[in-house]
Amino acid sequence: MKQLYKHYAGFDDDDNLIWYVHELNTDQIVGEYFFEEDAIELCKFLEKGNGFAGFTPTFILRRVPKNINDAFTAEFA
Repeated sequence: MKQLYKHYAGFDDDDNLIWYVHELNTDQIVGEYFFEEDAIELCKFLEKGNGFAGFTPTFILRRVPKNINDAFTAEFA
């Protein structure tokens, strides 16, 4: 069976160690964790056929700004 996901360590913008879960078919990061155990757990969950079977739509991974009011004000002020 083909592997659909892998996890690996990297650093974020603040130089924190982050564990990334990478979806191989779409070349997207589908998870970011401070603990390797959490990244492994997500990989196992997804490899069992949960989620989008290796083809997560990009719009699912988009994040809403933490303070949506600031983004709204900046856009429409």
